[in-house]
Amino acid sequence: MSDDDERQRVVSVPPIARGVAFFLVGLLCMHFALTFLWNAPSNPIKDAVGDEMRGYMRPMFIQNWSLFAPNPVNAEDELLVRARYNDPSTGGERTTEWISATEAEWTLVTHNPAPSRASRLSSNLHRRLDSAWDDLSNEQQEIMTSDYTDMENWKPLADDLISAQGGETSSRVANMVRADRVATGYATQVARALWGGEIVAVQFQLRRTPVPRWDVRNEPEPEEPSRSYHDFGWRPVLVNEGQDDEAFANTMRGLQ
Repeated sequence: MSDDDERQRVVSVPPIARGVAFFLVGLLCMHFALTFLWNAPSNPIKDAVGDEMRGYMRPMFIQNWSLFAPNPVNAEDELLVRARYNDPSTGGERTTEWISATEAEWTLVTHNPAPSRASRLSSNLHRRLDSAWDDLSNEQQEIMTSDYTDMENWKPLADDLISAQGGETSSRVANMVRADRVATGYATQVARALWGGEIVAVQFQLRRTPVPRWDVRNEPEPEEPSRSYHDFGWRPVLVNEGQDDEAFANTMRGLQ
């Protein structure tokens, strides 16, 4: 065998190996592209593939550097829920007390090094709502505190937010409306799990409680911690396709 034949035999790559290599390189390029979009500011491309991007990044690839200096997590963020329901004993409507869905989910984290995804549903939702809220103007934030009873596809809320910014739509309105709709569906499931099926309307609220600084960690905790709230108005019951009321209720009651 000549030297040229020997060299050709050595460097020859089987077609299947070449195909696998191209596939892995393409997969890596897609991962880098989605990670770049995830961390990039809002833009038309990011808005267009937002749902697919979130489905890919969460929960395995989401990045949150707030655990580390110089800006570590310095507050407990909670999503609170309450509801109005038909009271069969009186025939009228009653309003429940506020309950912290996040506090219930935290029970899955205590003494558990690998908690399930159910332990961070409301925490992720709080982060999404809070981020969308901060992008709104003062007038738009005031609109979010208003009650809505007829919300087919959340168009009335979207129209009011768009009118408040001069009649032109934007990604910040879309992000807020989508987050509000998701939160309403989640609040509906929590309400049905805790207070039964005769739920008329739900309301949710973001609560932030500052945690003590490291240098004062050993001082007694105040009886009335300084808290901040973002209030959202009443929303109609929303049940999304594919939701399993019984499975959600069993999980929530177990946390209680």
